[in-house]
Amino acid sequence: MADEAAQQPAVAQVNIEKPLPELDKLIAEKVNLAKKLGIMGNLEPIQGYSDTDEYRRIGEIDKRLWELVK
Repeated sequence: MADEAAQQPAVAQVNIEKPLPELDKLIAEKVNLAKKLGIMGNLEPIQGYSDTDEYRRIGEIDKRLWELVK
């Protein structure tokens, strides 16, 4: 019986009881920025998108989203 517990992978618990207003705002902002840069939706990225302020903001949003959902 102790072997069974040792073989099961650890699962991180995520609290998703109610949606977070900040989470929704960040997701909407990320989607808008990604569409503006052409990296979501029609998938025709603008030239040099990875050097833009918008792309840097997407990285910041990703970090904050991770903090909210972990």
